[in-house]
Amino acid sequence: MNKQEFLENVKKQFMNADDISLSLDMNFRQIESYDSLTGMTIMVMIKDMYGIDLSDSEYKSQKTVEDLFNLIESKING
Repeated sequence: MNKQEFLENVKKQFMNADDISLSLDMNFRQIESYDSLTGMTIMVMIKDMYGIDLSDSEYKSQKTVEDLFNLIESKING
């Protein structure tokens, strides 16, 4: 798993993915089109692609895409 690939996978979960600019240090919840459905699709993508099942509190405590990446990576690497 690399950061750029993860960033692209997160971006694809937004309804208007082609129209948004997303970076690793960005608070992804601040994107105008982010809503609870986007949050759920990001969590499902993480489960499907990386085999990690996050709790709501784990997910909600992550501010940036990089924070989320680091959490997933730490769970993968044990």
